[in-house]
Amino acid sequence: MKNKIEFDELDAPYTLDPNFYSKRTPSRIRTRLISVVALIISGITFGSGFLIFLYMKSPAFENQLTNQVLKNMNWIIADEFEKKIRELKPRPVPDPNDPNAWFWDYIEQRNKEYIEWETKGKWEN
Repeated sequence: MKNKIEFDELDAPYTLDPNFYSKRTPSRIRTRLISVVALIISGITFGSGFLIFLYMKSPAFENQLTNQVLKNMNWIIADEFEKKIRELKPRPVPDPNDPNAWFWDYIEQRNKEYIEWETKGKWEN
């Protein structure tokens, strides 16, 4: 081949000549291998990130997270519930031996009559 030009690896200029012969040196092969491996790693990283994103948007992840949080918060909720129960005042239990029972019966009867008058009697007259 008359037109074939062979240059040393360091002296080879960039050319568009189709007859230019470029050697496949070990460093060039290594660089191509590294770039392919980097592309594969990038694809795997993107794919796994996308799958994790989809999983985090799913109701299954929300249920799992809620269950884990509530599992560790049950004692706090129970403690707060007990505090609120202690803050509530218990309803008084009627005492059958109360000497003022007649007064409370009178107040209750008067309140019932007043409610009856407010809801019905007031509007009939």
